[in-house]
Amino acid sequence: MAGPLLLWGLGVGYVISGDYYGWNFGLTATGYWGFLIALAVMAILYATMVAAIAEMSAAIPHAGGPYAFARMALGQVGGYLCGVGVVIEYVIAPAAVATAIGAYVNVLVPAIPAVASAIAVYVVFTAVHLWGVGSSLRLELVFTGIATVMLVVFYIVGLPNITLENLNEVGGGEVLPNGLGGLWAALPLAAWFFLALEGLPMAAEEARNPERDIPRALMSSFVTLAALAGLTLTGAAGLGGATSVGEADAPLPTAVQNGLGENHWLVGAISSVGLAGLLASFHGIVLSYSRQIFALSRTGYLPLFLSHVNRRHTPTWSLIVPGLVGIGLVVLGSALPGSAIPILVTMSVFGAAISYIMMMVSAIVLRRRRPDLRRPYRMPGGEVTVWVALILAAVLLPAGVKDHPVAMLFGLLVFAAFAAYYFLYSRHRLVTRSIDEELRVIERAESELRG
Repeated sequence: MAGPLLLWGLGVGYVISGDYYGWNFGLTATGYWGFLIALAVMAILYATMVAAIAEMSAAIPHAGGPYAFARMALGQVGGYLCGVGVVIEYVIAPAAVATAIGAYVNVLVPAIPAVASAIAVYVVFTAVHLWGVGSSLRLELVFTGIATVMLVVFYIVGLPNITLENLNEVGGGEVLPNGLGGLWAALPLAAWFFLALEGLPMAAEEARNPERDIPRALMSSFVTLAALAGLTLTGAAGLGGATSVGEADAPLPTAVQNGLGENHWLVGAISSVGLAGLLASFHGIVLSYSRQIFALSRTGYLPLFLSHVNRRHTPTWSLIVPGLVGIGLVVLGSALPGSAIPILVTMSVFGAAISYIMMMVSAIVLRRRRPDLRRPYRMPGGEVTVWVALILAAVLLPAGVKDHPVAMLFGLLVFAAFAAYYFLYSRHRLVTRSIDEELRVIERAESELRG
C-alpha cells in the first residue's frame, strides 16, 4: 500500500513529461512574459481545483476518481460526461508523449525516425501491460526522481547563463506581444505543465490511508510541478533562441544547444535522462486510461467488450483500442507540415477542461446537497475556491480555438459522438443504476485488475 511519498511520485510522474516538451509552443503564441502570465493563471486554476479535488477524494475515496465525484453529485449523465472528458484527455495525451519520445530519441540517434520510435513505444508498453506487469509505484517514483533531478541539473547549469535579452527575444520585450488573444491561446500550453495531476485520486485503492494521503499527495505534487514549471520556462527561454525553442519537439536540448553549444554534455544527458520522465508519464497514463475505460465499460456506459480481461487479469481491449487510436494520431501527426504536438496538446486539454468543469460543478453540488457527507479534509476558501477553478476552467475550455480551431472541432465532435452513444444506446443497457452499485463494480474491477 502506498503512502504520501509513493503517491507524490505517481502524481508528479503523470505530469513531469510536460516539462520536457509541449509547453514551449506557448512562447510563439505570446512570448516569455505573456507565457509567464498564462502559467500563473493556470497555476491558480490547478491550485484551486486540486484543493477541491482533495476534499472530494477524501470524502469519496474510490478508484473512479473524477467519474465517481460527478456520478455522486450529478447522476448518471454527469458521471458519464465527466468520464468521457477524462477518456479524451488520457487517450490523446499519450500520443503527444509518444511523439515527444520520438523527438528525443531522434536527437540522440538521428538515423531513427521520430515516428518509428513513437509507434514502438506504444507497441512495447501495450504489450507490457497486456502481459500483466502492473504499475509499480516504487518504479514510478524512481523514474520521477530521475526526471526531476535532471531538471534540477538543467537549472543549475542553465540559469546562470540566461539574459534579459534572450527572455525578450519573442515580442521584443512586450508583455503581451500578441495581445490578450495570444495570452488566451497560450493557456492550454501552460496547462500542459499540470495536466493529468487530477487523475491521482484514481489511485485511491492503492493508498494506505486515502482520506489523508491522497490530499497530501495532491498538494505536494502541485507545489513541485508549479516550481518546476516556472524554472523550466525561464531556463529554456533565457538560454537564447526562444523562437527555435518555441517550435521544437524537444525544447530542452534545443535550448541547451542555443545557449551552451551543440556539443555541450548536457544535450545528450537531458535527451537521455529526459526519456525517463517521458516514459514515466506514458506508462502511468496508459495504465489510467485502461482503468477508466474498463470501469465505464464494466458499468455499461461503453461497449462491454472493452471490459474483457485476459488470463493475466489485464483489460485486453481497453489497452488495445486506445493504443491503436494513439498510433493513428501519431501517424497522422507525422504527415502534418508542422509539429503535431501543439494540436494533440490542445485536444487533450479540451477533454481535460470538460472534466474540470464537471468536477467543480460536482464540488459545489455536493457542498450544498450533501452537507452531511463526511469530509476528513476541507478545502481552504470553501465555495469561493471552487468558483475560481470553475471560471478559469470555463475560460480554458475554448482557448484552443484561436490557434488550432480544427483540433478543437475534432475534440468537440469526439465528445458529441460519445454523448450520442450514451443517449441513443448505452443508457438503456446500463448494468447498474445507483451510485453505490457502480462504485462497488469499480472496486471489484480494481481488485480483478490487481489479480
